[in-house]
Amino acid sequence: MSDNLKWQALDAEDLVLVSSALQDGITPVGQIKFDRTARTLTLLVNRFRWEMPDYGKGERVPSILRIDGVLGVKARGINRANPEGLAVILAMEFTPDDEPPGGTLKLTYAGGGEMQLSVEMIDMMLADIGPARGARSRPDHTEA
Repeated sequence: MSDNLKWQALDAEDLVLVSSALQDGITPVGQIKFDRTARTLTLLVNRFRWEMPDYGKGERVPSILRIDGVLGVKARGINRANPEGLAVILAMEFTPDDEPPGGTLKLTYAGGGEMQLSVEMIDMMLADIGPARGARSRPDHTEA
């Protein structure tokens, strides 16, 4: 049995699961790719494996997130001039348009960054693409 995750999100309920799997995922800024012609946004994410048992520092696994039906992308607080820079995903949320299924998909990043995607509908796939490795540290969301 493989521990690799592969989820498709087609509605708000699915999106909650994908968002939780991506929490604290680290994305090299240069690996965020918007293909305007194909209307896809693809991110390479080194995600923390929250779904695994709580032990030690945990694991990270390389994953791909592909979002389909993307009509436009707006970003702030993400330095695209530094492709080696890292962005840490905190959450994703969807706000439907007045006439669903379209809407705005917001990806929130640590440090105040965000991406807002105008999408035709919720349509995304998250898949692990390599073996897990030990994490350097376990993400900590307690306030000081």
